[in-house]
Order: sequence, then C-alpha cells, then structure tokens
Amino acid sequence: MPMRREQVAAALQYLGEKAKVLQGQQSPEQSERQRIEAEIRQTPWFKEFVAQYKEEPNLSPSADYDYITAWKAGIRPERDLHDQNRYHWSSKTPEGVMLKKPEHPTLWKTHFMDQTGQNPDAIGLKTEQQAQEWLRTRGRK
Repeated sequence: MPMRREQVAAALQYLGEKAKVLQGQQSPEQSERQRIEAEIRQTPWFKEFVAQYKEEPNLSPSADYDYITAWKAGIRPERDLHDQNRYHWSSKTPEGVMLKKPEHPTLWKTHFMDQTGQNPDAIGLKTEQQAQEWLRTRGRK
C-alpha cells in the first residue's frame, strides 16, 4: 500500500531530525536548555551549592526541581534569611506553576506556606512531621 503524502512528509522530517542528532546538531529546545544551564552555572547560588554539597546540582529534566521553567519565568535564586542566608529558588512561578516535583524533599514546606502563610523555617519547623504536629496543635487553639 503506497504511503500518503502526510506520511511521507512525516517520515522525511523524522529522518532529517535523526540525521541532525547523528551529526551532533541540536534542536532549538536543546540549544536553549544548554544556554540556560550555562547561565545558571554562573549564578552565586550554583557556586554556593557546589561549595556546600561538593557536587553540582542536578539541572537535568529528571531533577526534582524544574530549573529551566523557573529561569524562563524570570525566577532567580534569592537569599533566605530563615535558612542561614543561603540561596533558594521559588517553589512556584508567579502564575502558580509548581516547580518542585512530588519527590522534592522540601515540597512539604511549600504546602505548609500555602496553608498557613508562614515560612516553616521562620517558626522553627525543620521536618514535615513537626509541621503536621504544629498544624494539629494550632488547629486546637
């Protein structure tokens, strides 16, 4: 059965993209991601992270935080007075898009702040369990 025109066009496009990959060329999305990652690597946050953890942060799509979306949204790491003045990224974009993935270790802090309007670090809560107990106790008062 002969291929339809759309099928031929799709096949040629696929082969063209495959050839670019094989030749080492990148898609515009890959180039933009590399550019943004390079810009993030120049930030004071990145240098602070490496000094503290002795390794680079995971900037890949599999990371538990979406650095690329944050960067595109104009979000930059800012000092957090409640966490030893270290740099932190916002949990959400200004439009409310969550940047932390479900497995992010401090996602609970975002939910706590959404629920209470308070930064758990500012009131001495260091774990999710402490935050849950605070909410139970606070709810009784």
